[in-house]
Amino acid sequence: MVEKSRLATAWIFCYKKYMKVFSATYGDQIKYDAKPNEDFFLISETRPIFAVADGVTQSHFSDGTYAFADGARQAAEIFCKEAVKSLEEGLLMTRAFDEANQKIKELNLQEEMDKKLNYVEYDWFDTVGVAAIIENNKLFYGFVGDCGLAIFDKNNINKFQTKDMVAPAVARFAKQFEKHGRIEPRERTTIIHRDFRNNPNKKGYGSFSGEEGVKNYYKFGSKKLKTGDIAVLFSDGMFWLLKDKDFLQILRGQNKQKLDEFIAKKAIENPEKYGSDRTFIAIEY
Repeated sequence: MVEKSRLATAWIFCYKKYMKVFSATYGDQIKYDAKPNEDFFLISETRPIFAVADGVTQSHFSDGTYAFADGARQAAEIFCKEAVKSLEEGLLMTRAFDEANQKIKELNLQEEMDKKLNYVEYDWFDTVGVAAIIENNKLFYGFVGDCGLAIFDKNNINKFQTKDMVAPAVARFAKQFEKHGRIEPRERTTIIHRDFRNNPNKKGYGSFSGEEGVKNYYKFGSKKLKTGDIAVLFSDGMFWLLKDKDFLQILRGQNKQKLDEFIAKKAIENPEKYGSDRTFIAIEY
């Protein structure tokens, strides 16, 4: 039997020899609020395992202060660490997601959110996320929410991208509740968090909040990778950038200075499209 340390070294040699990994995260450039960058990402040191998460922004208290500034970030970090650790240990993706959700539940109970819960200022700390593992020329992935995975071929043609599960749920909410105009923000937030998040009817959206209902929104799949493919795990702040050919070329070049300049330029051009928390892991195969 190969001892664990030697096996880990072999994995590092193997995947770093055949894959180029490039990653970055950028904080919010729209609200300039008290909130930190609520995205998080993690790359395994021992195997080609990757995770990206986007903590869900909390509401503000009535005095205008941001509620529990670190909660969403903590949830995102827990998801990435637990998912990567579980996959390193050989657990199935569904089990990895269960473990991450359980740890986020423990965070919420520790903060006594179950006793304060009103779905607005006092709401479950939660996060959406995506994880992936590459084995035998195949990328196995799982995601919940509007984090996702995109795969581009050697010519930067988008050959696959996961579907956002949050936007359709918001559209269903608007159709049901906002036929005559947008309802008051507090009521809107309450309904979305209470009735749409992790609803077992599968017509809402999923988020790792510690609630059991998130299991109804796990999405899994696998894709075969070819030489020259680039797989990108991303938070929703990257959505429009993934449509930009110049951005994809920067990913392949792995030039951090060029990336920083490009990201800043796009955020200035259109803050609403390009300025929210943005995180990616790009794996060129």
